[in-house]
Amino acid sequence: MRRGWLSGAVVCSVAFQVALVMLPAGAVHVESVGLLCVTVWAMLHFLRRARELTGAQRRWRLLSVVALALWALALSGNEIGLLLGTTLEVRMFVLAVLAQGALACAVVTLLVVPGLRLTRASTTRMLLDGVAVGLSLASLAWVALFGVDPRVDVDAPGALALITLSGSLLVLLSAALPLFLGGSRNGPSSLGSFAAGIAMMAVGAVAAGFAALAGSPTPEVAAGGALLLGTALLGRAALLPLPTFVRRPPWDYPSTLSQALPYLVLLALALVAGVHQLLVRQINLVLVGMLFVLAVSVLTRQFLSLRRNARLAAELTRQRAQLAYQAFRDPLTGLANRALFAERLASASADGGTPSVLLMDLDAFKAVNDTRGHAAGDQLLVTVARRMRTAVGNGDTVARMGGDEFAVLLPGSSDAEVVAQRILERVAGPVTLDEATVGVRVSVGVATARRGASPDAVLRDADLALYRAKSEGKNRYRVADRELADRALEKFRLQEELREAVDRDEFEVGYRPLVEPASERVVGAEAVVRWRHPTRGLLGRADFADAAVAVGLLSTVDRRTLSMACADARTWRAGRLTVTVPVGAACVADPAVVGAVLTCLDGLSPNALELAVPEAALAADLTAVEPPLRGLADLGVGLGIADFGAGPTELRRLRSLPFRTLTLHPSLAGDPALTRAVLDLARSLGLRAVVTGVESWARLRDCGAPLATYGPPLPAAEFALLTRTSRADSVA
Repeated sequence: MRRGWLSGAVVCSVAFQVALVMLPAGAVHVESVGLLCVTVWAMLHFLRRARELTGAQRRWRLLSVVALALWALALSGNEIGLLLGTTLEVRMFVLAVLAQGALACAVVTLLVVPGLRLTRASTTRMLLDGVAVGLSLASLAWVALFGVDPRVDVDAPGALALITLSGSLLVLLSAALPLFLGGSRNGPSSLGSFAAGIAMMAVGAVAAGFAALAGSPTPEVAAGGALLLGTALLGRAALLPLPTFVRRPPWDYPSTLSQALPYLVLLALALVAGVHQLLVRQINLVLVGMLFVLAVSVLTRQFLSLRRNARLAAELTRQRAQLAYQAFRDPLTGLANRALFAERLASASADGGTPSVLLMDLDAFKAVNDTRGHAAGDQLLVTVARRMRTAVGNGDTVARMGGDEFAVLLPGSSDAEVVAQRILERVAGPVTLDEATVGVRVSVGVATARRGASPDAVLRDADLALYRAKSEGKNRYRVADRELADRALEKFRLQEELREAVDRDEFEVGYRPLVEPASERVVGAEAVVRWRHPTRGLLGRADFADAAVAVGLLSTVDRRTLSMACADARTWRAGRLTVTVPVGAACVADPAVVGAVLTCLDGLSPNALELAVPEAALAADLTAVEPPLRGLADLGVGLGIADFGAGPTELRRLRSLPFRTLTLHPSLAGDPALTRAVLDLARSLGLRAVVTGVESWARLRDCGAPLATYGPPLPAAEFALLTRTSRADSVA
């Protein structure tokens, strides 16, 4: 459909031009009337579309109507001049002046294309490039067609006006081309049809100008077909959609070809002008004038480009500096971040340097965040950062490592302990947060690099010292030493070996007899898990429990112990003995513990099993512990408290939870009076009491213990032999 419309318009334009040439007289009147009709048709299309649209789309089409109206006025002026018998020179002058108004309006139309936001600089560059390209094309045409012909009369009537009009059209066309190249590629657009129409009108104006230079009395006849087709294409622009520009605001030239266009044409012009001067060997004032204006426009364009490039370079430098600052600075406090601190620590440690590192952690910072909000927490961090800066020297680095953790690097000979004490004094003090005052305390870990030590080793030592400062009461500093580092390394090695031990199943279970001192009978057993370490021998649960908790393996070890203890208990005399298995707090808090215990029983009576829960599990929140405990009690499994007296216990929980046994901590065995007091407490609460750590029958009888663990842990086979007699005096 669109191709058919364009083909029809081309055919009509060619026929119109042929008719103008063949008419013996009146061709100029026919041309004026025909062009006026097409122009009015184009105006009506733009008006109809303007009524259907709103906003920028409507304004763009109304401006196009104004431009076409001025063009119609120019055509009407030319026809009126013909009817009045005005000279060719006057008619062409009036036509050129009125057409310049239409062209000026067309330029404004280009600058307000909807979706295109031009900055002042890009508008100036676009117009200057249009001038450069338009004058270059005009100069090329001049040289190519008439520059070498001495018969050309520059002073011919109407020639100057038509040359000016054609040059203006070429300038407008050159300004529109970059916009057309930057539009969408989704088919024909109104801007493309607009540019094509201007191009055809420029061709017609050039043809009329050359006809005037050749001495034709009616030069406008030579432009009839091209002007008709150009006006029709302008009208078609009203029916097509506006393009969607690939580049978003601010608009700039979309491709390298568009940017290079003025200079490519200028290069071609320089080559042609050089050939022209060689052939003619005389100065052509028209060509010189166009070259002068062209040179001014290109130099102005280059000056603007240099200014723009300078601004871009300055902006790029500023952005690089800003990015570098953001990459190595904490955005909240402005201190160095972890990356910059690590870089400076590595630099200070190079070539045998011995810098000191202070790691700091705010005491009770989480409470401030939870009670007063994160904004108050941020305000506190900013205040602490400012106070830390005042406690160090100019060459020292203060960094925020993350959260409420800070670090100080002392690359020189500063006394690290003196700086640590100064930080404690400067940071300490009240801080006002939202009209409330909070106290600030900080714990500090100090480490000095040994020669050849890596930066990571220094940070590790400082972190260990910080941990010790917090564990010893906070609000103090501690200095890392070799012993502390060795203990940490040993702890880490033990954790790694524990992972391998679980994979290789290096654990075994022994059984310490549970006896009645009064009758000296064996009534049960305490399962004692031990790790057969390849180099350290047998390690008891207390030797590796902390490491197992740290790596999350204590529950795994407890479940394996439970499984082995239940399997061995099934071989003992059913219902006569109970087996007590110590378990950790994490194991008891696991909702799946009831199912795991049921699986391990596998036929063993639940009454024959008792789980010893650590006293620490009762000091925590009971919401996670109480449901599994009640589930185990409902199953029939006995529950006991292990190591009672080693830590704080809320006594009312002894009554609210389904415990039946109270096992005393071995440390109470050395104080008979304290032991008897706890035994009385257990009896008053209806709990069985088990004494541990007493290896004398006489002392057990003296303290009145109803039950006690007695003797060393025995292998399962030896304990099975002991159960046949049930006599405690056979315990070795």
